[in-house]
Amino acid sequence: MSFLAELDNLTFDQLINRFEIPKHHEGAVYYQEVAARIRAQGDIGIGFLFGKLNAARMEQTRGILVGLTCPPLEASTLRTLLRQKLLAYLDDKRPLVVMDAIDALRVQNERDILDKILALRNHPSPYVRSAVLRYSHFHPAEAHPLLLAALQDPHYLVRENAIDELDDLGVVDAVQHIHPLLEDAHPHVRQAAQTAIDNLMRLAIKETDSNGP
Repeated sequence: MSFLAELDNLTFDQLINRFEIPKHHEGAVYYQEVAARIRAQGDIGIGFLFGKLNAARMEQTRGILVGLTCPPLEASTLRTLLRQKLLAYLDDKRPLVVMDAIDALRVQNERDILDKILALRNHPSPYVRSAVLRYSHFHPAEAHPLLLAALQDPHYLVRENAIDELDDLGVVDAVQHIHPLLEDAHPHVRQAAQTAIDNLMRLAIKETDSNGP
């Protein structure tokens, strides 16, 4: 049973009906859940989601992108088709769709498009800038300066994501740069900073102990 119990035990046709009928009060999470259940129907579900992309509304589009990538597609032909569509969405005028496209490319393990993703690092939307930081995890050498610079981003979401990625990458030297954010104006950033500093300090101690005297 999911957190949307109303979707439990629905047939494929019923799921399609739920996806097609406009629900203006429902957000992307609703369509992500419906799309995931449609995807679970197998080839027929995957075919429907691909076919719906070009005519989908924004929240539907966001649902489809998650539905098609969680879990990642396995068939090479489908992965190639999805890659093409996701790359096209990088130029979309809707920031949340661009964000989801970047995250979907990351989930699909598309590691060879760093230049295309980095071209969006100064995007006006903090959602897109944050997604760029998450993708940069694939390329630590390029990620380090990008993440450190993002600690000064004017939007809290970007600062929070930068901290989280530095933490996940185990960048011990970032502690001195993260430390001032313990006094950040936003509580999410302060919490992320505290967690990252704790984790990175433990990692530093572990590395010191393993090197020995």
